[in-house]
Amino acid sequence: MRLPTKQARKFNKVKFPVVKACAGAILVKNNKILLTKRNVIPEKNKWCLPGGHIDIGEKAVEAIKRKVKEETGLALKNPKFLFYFNSYIPKRKIHSIDLCFTGLVSGKEKLNKEVSEIKWLTKKQALKLNLSFNHRKMINKFLKIER
Repeated sequence: MRLPTKQARKFNKVKFPVVKACAGAILVKNNKILLTKRNVIPEKNKWCLPGGHIDIGEKAVEAIKRKVKEETGLALKNPKFLFYFNSYIPKRKIHSIDLCFTGLVSGKEKLNKEVSEIKWLTKKQALKLNLSFNHRKMINKFLKIER
């Protein structure tokens, strides 16, 4: 159960730095990976895996379903946890634990304000792009597992 924004703001007032929890999806269809082009700061105009922050009170599985739907218009079915990734990027002042999932999607791709493009790309094409955060490392880790 996600907490309403007003309650969540009160919940998360801590006097020390905390690590964020995020969920990301590595979605593969016809041997292609789904990537979105960010339309928001930080990392605007870079390509990324669908995903984002887990809201207070929200389960990781619920978060990844929500983020895939919000960012791509697609429904994620039966998400399967793959691995976690420790994203530490001091120059961006980012430290998060990223929970990586995979699963099947259905529906039709649909852009929203956070995403300017959605593409299914071969693994080779995906790795040639300007990827945001540590998503290149996450995709490479996935490709090693997939073999």
